[in-house]
Amino acid sequence: MSGLPGNNWQAFDDKERELRAEGWDVVNPAQLDREAGMKPDETVDQYNYESCASRDIQALSQCSGIYMLSGWQHSKGACWERALAKHWGIRRYYEIPKLDHHLQ
Repeated sequence: MSGLPGNNWQAFDDKERELRAEGWDVVNPAQLDREAGMKPDETVDQYNYESCASRDIQALSQCSGIYMLSGWQHSKGACWERALAKHWGIRRYYEIPKLDHHLQ
């Protein structure tokens, strides 16, 4: 999330709405950030990354699945969350980019 405009909260919020509409119980990391008092325009050097990571690990440990948004592999946090999920036997789901190429 960090490094993207608005910390990519909009994408997390949009996906949360979509998954909830399909009946999923969702833990949204953007919502966890808001509850911790963070603002969407804060950069990684304006908050305690380790504190956020610890909170996210705790949340993940209570989940039965993790949904990886498109581009997850470019995020340090998403990479270690995926690795932990795999290690703990938590199901992993992956978003497929909708516009990854154009056919004519």
